[in-house]
Amino acid sequence: MTEGKELQKRLETCRKVIVGLGEEWKAGKGVEAALKGYRALYPLLKDKDYFIVTMATDGVIFQTPLGSREEEAYSAPGQPEGMPSCGGLPKEALEKMDRLFPPRQKPKDTRWERVVAPCGNETWRQCSRSCTKDIWEPGEVPEDICPHCGAPLVGNTIEAQNYIEEGYLPQWNRYTRWLAETLKEDTLILELGAGFANPGILRFPFEKLVFFNQKAFLWRVHEKFPQIPQELGGRAKGICRNSVKWVEEYVNGRDY
Repeated sequence: MTEGKELQKRLETCRKVIVGLGEEWKAGKGVEAALKGYRALYPLLKDKDYFIVTMATDGVIFQTPLGSREEEAYSAPGQPEGMPSCGGLPKEALEKMDRLFPPRQKPKDTRWERVVAPCGNETWRQCSRSCTKDIWEPGEVPEDICPHCGAPLVGNTIEAQNYIEEGYLPQWNRYTRWLAETLKEDTLILELGAGFANPGILRFPFEKLVFFNQKAFLWRVHEKFPQIPQELGGRAKGICRNSVKWVEEYVNGRDY
């Protein structure tokens, strides 16, 4: 089975998808190349229950459908509180249970709410002196000057002298709640372009998730570091390719 067909099968059968975007997805001077990568990634995820953790701080993902504030992301239906699993009942009994106890529908997330950037977003602004925990969006503060102390505003990223983490923490809390739902679920982890710049954000946590969840599978793509720990056995695959280009080629059918 080719890489493309194997990935297609795993995407079709999994219930949850975790996507980690590493250094290879930082736009730098190649914004158009990054946009193409995100646009190629979109059709793989649009009908799945997914969450994206990105190390890119450029905010380019929010210029694409994956960062839409209007389009809703798919959410798996919940089970009514207090109801046990009824998977062993006949079909007729299950249909009756569904009529009597309709599955609890979760509030819909927008696609924007399915992205967390723990390294920050340089388009968001913070006080360079960190005199306040306030975070502003581009153009929200005239002349890019802190209205509290008069200091210049800087990008709200780990590159700031005093990084204000409150900018990403609400989304991180949303991610951890969603992540708890993947326990014992068929989960595909797409780790794309994450090296060892900050391995504690993507690589190591993802390996730990697969180690403890026997139904999880790690799909790691990186042009230099695709290695897989032996402890994961056959529940991981490493591909030595640039992850952005690989996604584009997969979507275009050249990887079959």
